[in-house]
Amino acid sequence: MEFFDWINVVQIFTEYFTVATVSSAAEYVQVVLRILYISVGVAGGLYLICLILGGLGMHTMAKKVGMKHSWLAFLPLANTWYAGKLAGETRLFGQKMKRAGLYATLAEIMYIGINVFALVVQFALYRPEYFVERFNEAGEFNGIYLEVARIPLSLRWLVVANSVLSWVNVIAYLALILFFCAVFFAFFRKYYARSPFLMTFLCAVLPLRGIVIFAVRNNTPVDYDAYMRRKMQQYAARQGNPYGGQGGYGEQGYDIYGNRTDGAGAPPKQDEPFSDFGDSSAPASGAGGQGNAEGGSGSGNADGNNPFPDF
Repeated sequence: MEFFDWINVVQIFTEYFTVATVSSAAEYVQVVLRILYISVGVAGGLYLICLILGGLGMHTMAKKVGMKHSWLAFLPLANTWYAGKLAGETRLFGQKMKRAGLYATLAEIMYIGINVFALVVQFALYRPEYFVERFNEAGEFNGIYLEVARIPLSLRWLVVANSVLSWVNVIAYLALILFFCAVFFAFFRKYYARSPFLMTFLCAVLPLRGIVIFAVRNNTPVDYDAYMRRKMQQYAARQGNPYGGQGGYGEQGYDIYGNRTDGAGAPPKQDEPFSDFGDSSAPASGAGGQGNAEGGSGSGNADGNNPFPDF
């Protein structure tokens, strides 16, 4: 899949930076074919680099988990199936998929077949004799266009095929993206739990699969659900757990209404606001009790040696 994506990327840049003045159909076709050849060649080199990097990445991952046949990661199409094996359990719209890697591979085969056929049709149509120069009423050059009447009857189906393939290609692309998202989201839930959405986007939508997999090759696979539970516990410890206190079970924190609680979720015992003036429930010093004398241990102070109990 990445090969054709790279063709589109390179073709956009090549057309943007190519400055050519054409005045005939032959010159126009020559420029268009040159851009296509450059795009295919550069895309092939970029795809080969990404294929090798992705193969090295999945080979390292397979060794860590003891998975065999890691050489399949270096083969086109087979590397998609192997990524599904490394991903493990996959879900699509909440439903488990046992062979998501296989389905993604089949969708990729269909997408590649359509794009190869589309390239053949394009190369067959770009012939100088099929194009015509057009001029406006003032005799000024207006452009070069494909003239269906100039195409032999036996080859006019190429025009229809070119139009139909553009729509079929979109449908195949969307189906492929769907399966790729399912596979790579499960893949990066294990190997890059911090941001599986971003990594899935880079691999499924952009042609960066090999580079991304190579970058995370040394990551240890994790249980994503357990990872998220641990992250939520850490977040709750920093923000104050409304049900278990701040920082862990049994410590003081805040309830769901913002009131302070003890470890059991109940409001803590409030301090006496007038503790400096003694405890009204304590017996007077003259009635057999011990007063609040300096240095004493009377009930008015939490600590008889602390003259400032409020602080």
